This record gives sequence, C-alpha cells and structure tokens, in this order.
Amino acid sequence: MTKRITLIGFGLLAGSIAVALKQAKQHVVIRAVSSRETLQKAKFFSFADEFFEYGDVQNWLPGSNLILLCGPIKHILSTIDVLKNSAELPSGEIVVSDIGSTKEMICEKGFALPAPFVFVGGHPMAGSEKRGVEHSDSSIFENTYWLYCLPKKIRKLPGLLNDILVFLGSRPVQISPKGHDVAMAWLSHAPQLLSTSIATGISSEVAENHLHLAGSGFRDMTRIAGSSWEMWKDILETNGKNVTEALTAYLEKALEIKEEISEWQFNELEDNFMRGNKTRYNLETGKNYAYPLYEVIAHIPDEPGSILKALGPIAEKNINIRDIELMKVREGIGGTLLLAFKAENDAKNAIRILEDEGIYARKRV
Repeated sequence: MTKRITLIGFGLLAGSIAVALKQAKQHVVIRAVSSRETLQKAKFFSFADEFFEYGDVQNWLPGSNLILLCGPIKHILSTIDVLKNSAELPSGEIVVSDIGSTKEMICEKGFALPAPFVFVGGHPMAGSEKRGVEHSDSSIFENTYWLYCLPKKIRKLPGLLNDILVFLGSRPVQISPKGHDVAMAWLSHAPQLLSTSIATGISSEVAENHLHLAGSGFRDMTRIAGSSWEMWKDILETNGKNVTEALTAYLEKALEIKEEISEWQFNELEDNFMRGNKTRYNLETGKNYAYPLYEVIAHIPDEPGSILKALGPIAEKNINIRDIELMKVREGIGGTLLLAFKAENDAKNAIRILEDEGIYARKRV
C-alpha cells in the first residue's frame, strides 16, 4: 500500500526530504502543506504530489500515514494544537514527528496528543544558512545524526519514520528532551550567539575600513551570524535557561583567558590552548558525522577540465564519493580537492586511480 507523507511547513528541510524521495522514486505520496506562495514554488519544482494550504486540515490530515512538522518552533507548537483539535478526522494511526531545534516544550505537547496520533520528537543535525524550498538539497541529511525523543508508551521508532530517516542517509539516535536541549544549548545555541556577538562587536573603524582583510578565522566564526532571527527567536524563547547557563560559562572562560594574557600567565594559557586543541581534534576526527569518512586530498592544476579529470575515472570504477570540497585555488597554479569516502578501501583505490591519472593524491591525516 502506498504511504502518504505529509510535510507541514515546506521550507528547506521539508523540500530536501521531498527531493530525496522524488529522486529515488520511492513509492510514497508526498503532501506539501504550506503558505500559498511556498506551494507555488513547490509546484514549480514538482517537489510534491499533493498541495494544501495550512487551513485545509480536513483534506491533508485524513489518509496521512506520517506527518512531519517542519516549520519554526512556534508553528510546530500551534500545529500540534490543530492536530489535537482534529483527532476525529483520521481513521487510522498517524505517526507525527518534527524537526524543531528544541525539544522539551514540543515533546510535552506532542506526547499528550490523543489517539490516533503517535508523536516522536525529532531534530536532524543538518541545515544551511540558506532558507527557502528553492535551496532544497537531497543530500543534506547524508551521514548526519537525526536525534529523536520517544514517549513512554513506545520503545522504538515507528517503522515508517525509521525507514525514512535511514533512507535519507541519517543515523537515528535516541535522546531525552531535556538532554537534547542542554546539549544543543552548548553545541549550537550559545555558539550562534557568540558568532553574532563577534559580528556585531567588531570595532566600527575596522568594520568600515578593514573588513575586506578578514581571514578564514573571522569568516568561519561569523558564518552563522547570517542565520534567521525569526528561527532563533523561537529557539531562545524555548531554551533560554540552558542557553544563558552555557553562555555564562563560555564568557567566564573568555575572561579567564583575558586575565591570563594581561598577566602573561604562560603556563595557564598553554594549558587552555592544549585543551582547546584536544576538543577540536576530537571534533575533527568525528567530523560531526554519524559515520566516519575517509578523506583524500588531490592536487589539481588550474586549467579547464581538471576537476572532471580527477572525478571521472573514480566514477567509472563505481566508487561513490560522499563529499567534495574545493579547498584552495591559486590562479595559474592549481588547487586542492578534498574527496570523502565511506569505506577506507574506496579511499585507497581512489588514490591509486588518481595517481594513474598523474594526479598527486594522499590520505588526509
């Protein structure tokens, strides 16, 4: 029997789910529920099979097998209320989940939904500074964690939801709503505010006259300063306590290092650098991926077709490249291409293939 997956709030992540299912020609009916303007975009790109505005509940709710709430947190919470008040419409069990960046408030409401709904809190560790369905990316969930929170009445992910998450290339990992919000405060929410503070705290003289001189450090640390306030407003409203605790600790450490610099406490500064090195090393070796990737660095000349020359022979051998990054390019000289593979043997074979093509390649360490 064909399953119907209803995606409510058809933005970047919902569109990415839909694109992946469409490209793989999965036997599912995709229902897009969103604003009229967004639905027009989704129709233009043929991202869904059925299209409904938010208020058309009597049509998009019955027959749905899985509902994913993909809008902002406040919209997720209000949609849960809509489902609660429409429980008489569907005739069979419907699994409901979400992609919200905080979990305690969402799960408290979701877990209280009456039959026929079964709610599972969710948060894919994927995203982009870009917004809108037009930026949908079928590989955005590939090799990432998809955190989920179960109600007490069930012990494992419902089959259809689990199948979708695995199909998308993610790794489902169970966590409690409270544990999720504490972890995200430290790993995502407070870092967002630190990035914002760097971007807004820079001296006006430097910002006006020397910003073009910014190196990769400043660019990397302020990348997420371009994030949407509308999204972060909801996050901070629903996880403010945990975020302020994490920010306080980060600021205390920054003041401690400031004091060590002013008094030139060499040993203490070195200790902080070493501890920072260790944390970064652990992050790099994990690559923030659900599964380890094996990386290869290839040095290619700056000339037309050089990237194709590197990738073509690898593809001909049916070796799947999981990630590609053009790291550096010097005009007239060459560039550095980073290739990532899921299997170590694939990485070794890729190096041999590249060397046969006259391209110097090595394993990234």
